[in-house]
Amino acid sequence: MRTTKRLTIETVNLDDEHEMDAFFDQVIGAGIERVRAEGDELRREGLLDEQGNVLLDELPPDMRENSERDFGG
Repeated sequence: MRTTKRLTIETVNLDDEHEMDAFFDQVIGAGIERVRAEGDELRREGLLDEQGNVLLDELPPDMRENSERDFGG
């Protein structure tokens, strides 16, 4: 069994192309896992459909037409 060390920005050898590729693979893989987990949570909460479309169309009170808020724009 081959073990792979977890690379971090502090431990990766910036001069080693193969190690940099492995580092990027780890970072991208972790990011994809996090995005999928967050999407799953939003689907469980009923905020996204199965295709990832937002199911809410209402704005917060301070963003609605005739709100007393001034956004300076």
